[in-house]
Amino acid sequence: MLTSNSLLFAFGAITFLVAFSWFKLAAMEVFKKGLKTIEISNEVWSKLFKVFFVDLLICIIGVLGTGILFVTVFNLAH
Repeated sequence: MLTSNSLLFAFGAITFLVAFSWFKLAAMEVFKKGLKTIEISNEVWSKLFKVFFVDLLICIIGVLGTGILFVTVFNLAH
């Protein structure tokens, strides 16, 4: 059963993911323009994997942090 804290945590997580996704879409457009000027090589793939792992870490920390922030603010308001 979902409690109000669990629901707020989920809303915080979704809020972060939506905002981060918009940021990543903009970054991908810039990256696509840069790809047209360079040749695909192993160096590009290694950079993409590094970006993937950094983004994954940011998503994990951001989801947890934003969810906790939403729940904390809710509990302080009551």
